[in-house]
Amino acid sequence: MNQRDHSFVNFQAIAEKMDAQSVGEVTLITSEKQLNLEEDVLITYSKEGKVAVNSEVIKEEENKSDNAQEYNQLLVPAGKRARIELSDGTRLTINSQSKVIYPRRFKGDTRKIYAQGEVFLDVAHDKKHPFIVETDEFNLRVLGTKFNISNYKTGEFTHIVLVEGSVEVVDKHERKATLVPNDLLCISNGAIASQKQVDVSEYISWVDGVLLLNGNELSRIIRKLSIYYGVSIECSPAVGHEKVYGKLDLKDNLDDILECIQQTLPVKIERSDTRIYLDK
Repeated sequence: MNQRDHSFVNFQAIAEKMDAQSVGEVTLITSEKQLNLEEDVLITYSKEGKVAVNSEVIKEEENKSDNAQEYNQLLVPAGKRARIELSDGTRLTINSQSKVIYPRRFKGDTRKIYAQGEVFLDVAHDKKHPFIVETDEFNLRVLGTKFNISNYKTGEFTHIVLVEGSVEVVDKHERKATLVPNDLLCISNGAIASQKQVDVSEYISWVDGVLLLNGNELSRIIRKLSIYYGVSIECSPAVGHEKVYGKLDLKDNLDDILECIQQTLPVKIERSDTRIYLDK
């Protein structure tokens, strides 16, 4: 994935080659290697573009062309998470069933990456080199900030939650929105749909391996668990509107999670080969 023109990268073409659902382990793809890594791995890049996995440098051939921009891809399968520190110091936490495409080291006037699924970003401040996140539905531009993107291909809203700093979002129709801390921006079918203030802790707790319930309806919690564990989970309308409180530990397996829900709500769990169904 070498690119000589730093101003334009066809992220869509790269992203379509592999899907997070097609891998069973956290998978790092470079121009030379495809590495299967452990859950919650930390991948770091030096300013020169050298890559290390949990502090162990990966040996690769030196890139002989100074003009080539090499992009790496990280795929995170269901039930796992991973972390990256980019060459500029920006830190990413990548959630289950997600992918990111990024340069080994940034060149040119901007710092650009691609994200699909859910990613929390702590962007290193660099006034001279704006940081741009490209997705299928929008582009986001920042100088240095902390925010969360959730843009799974599930037919639901894409969410952007700003924790710190400011960001500018441009949707597919060239409409713009500027976010301030605690703003939640919703995008539907590539168009900005709504913007409001929220408690951001609910949207970023997954970074610490926790799902905060905060009185949300069971149907919403079930949708999040279905995405995270990569399993079809549904619930009947009879229990879908029930509010759930407390928190769930995403380090637990799905059976433990469902047992915790049963202890909170009187639900029956029906299992088949293709799905899990919750009912009264």
